[in-house]
This record gives sequence, C-alpha cells and structure tokens, in this order.
Amino acid sequence: MVMKRVFCKAVCVVLFLALLGCSLLPVQFFSAQTVFAQSQTYFAPLALKALEVTAYPLAVTENTEASIIFTLRDITSASTPTAIAPDSLVTVMVGNYTTTGTVETDGKASVTLPPEVVTGSRLVGVVIVPGYQRMVFSLIVKPMQLKDNALTVPERSPLELELQIGRSWCRVNDKPTKLPVAPYLREGRTMVPVRFFAEVLGYTVDYDFSDPAMKKVMIYTPYNVSNAAMDEKQQSEKNNRPFITLFIDQTTVIIGGISVEMDTTPELVRGTTMVPLRFVAQTLGYYVDWMPPLVKLKEA
Repeated sequence: MVMKRVFCKAVCVVLFLALLGCSLLPVQFFSAQTVFAQSQTYFAPLALKALEVTAYPLAVTENTEASIIFTLRDITSASTPTAIAPDSLVTVMVGNYTTTGTVETDGKASVTLPPEVVTGSRLVGVVIVPGYQRMVFSLIVKPMQLKDNALTVPERSPLELELQIGRSWCRVNDKPTKLPVAPYLREGRTMVPVRFFAEVLGYTVDYDFSDPAMKKVMIYTPYNVSNAAMDEKQQSEKNNRPFITLFIDQTTVIIGGISVEMDTTPELVRGTTMVPLRFVAQTLGYYVDWMPPLVKLKEA
C-alpha cells in the first residue's frame, strides 16, 4: 500500500512538471525569437555610399598655407553621379592634423592646411563625409622658390597628354604615341594601361603576381624630396615603398600607406593591367579634363 502511494505521488509530480514545462516552452521560444530579432536589427551594418573626391589645386608649396577646394560627388551609381548635398559635414585628416568644413553649392567644400602640415614631397589625406566610404586625396608638395635669381632653376613645361576612347594612339606633348591597349569605358570609367601612363607621367611600375589571389601592381614616385624631419635611413625606407598599390580584380587600393576602396577594379586585358584613369591620374598629380571624345591630362 505504501509503495502504491509513493508511485502515485511520483506520477503526479512528473505530470505536473510536464505540464509546467509545456506552459513555459512557448514563452521561452518567443523570448528567444525576440532577442534574436533585436540583435539582428542592432548589429545590421549600414551600407556606405561611394564617394568621389577631386582636390584643387593638386600642387602646393612647402611650408606655406594651402587652401584646398574639394569637389565631392556621390558615385554609388556610376551612370548618374550627383553632388554631395549642401551643408554636409566634411572632415579632412592629413597625418595628425584634422580640420572640418561644410559642403556648399555644387558639392564643393574648402579647407585650409597650415604651413607646418605642408611638408615633404607628397601630402596624402583622408576625406570623410557621413554615410560615405572614406576617400584619399594626394597633393604634390613643391619646394619654395629661391629669392636668389642666380640659384633658381628654370621651370620645364608641364606635361600634357591627350587620348581618345577606342583609339590605340595618344599624343604626349603633341607627339603621337602608340598604346598597348586602347582606352575603353567600363561602368562609366575610362580604363587605361597602367604601366604606359605611369611611365609617361614620370613614375615607375612593378608587379607581384606570386599570389594568384592577391596580384599586386605597385607605382613608385620618380623622386622624394628630402624631409628634414627624417634621417637617412627613414628617407631610404620611404623611397623603397610604393606610393600606390593596386590589386587585380579588387577594389582595395593603398595610397601612401592608407587603404581605401575604389568603385572600379583594375583588370587584365591581353596581359596588360588596366586601371581607372581619373582616380590614378589625379592621385599622381594630373588634372583630367573630359571633352568628348577626347580626354586630356595636364600636370599640376
């Protein structure tokens, strides 16, 4: 009789716990769904839009205050680029120096760089606009003109280059020159052979295709003006680093040690590396004028 009572009590306890568990399961399941949904919403990354930055002027004078005008465009849709909205905040960083400005009409924003920032042979800075991918700009730093006329060096004529989409010939300072691959349009961007243009513009190009998944194209500056803040070893290391590193079929580009994203990837065409002309030319210090059907480059 005692065993029977114990068995009955045990059965009752099991049934009670089972009923209790069933009543709690929907609540627990609902709570888990709610927490998961909240975490998904909270951690969802925002898609940043593509930003195009054009700086003017592309050349500044060392140890002299420099006023720079940026033209900022939304190029998320390459076929219909639009100016960044007025009153948008613009943050510009050059080394440890940071300044801000606001966009005015036609997507233009102005900032001033103090003399102590304008040093070395190249300035590489970052432009940040909220909601957009950050973008890099590059300026050539020219030495100050000497007051002693006996020591001044005559300036050479700036290099000019003219090309046409689909044509294998271009003109370098009015001299006809053959291209390895004719320029073409891809997603609204003019693609050109990188080695030809870099070398014509006075730069050198090297390749590292040892890793098939990370094929590198490296562009080196033709010179580096000595910086008093650097010792000989630091200057030598700087000279040995590429100024621009691009990656075949990838949007990542490294400029002066700063990594950003392009909107067009470099690609191989019949063994020739093709790159977006405007992005590379402006980074190397050349103005680009599009006058259909011609594209003209002029040294800053």
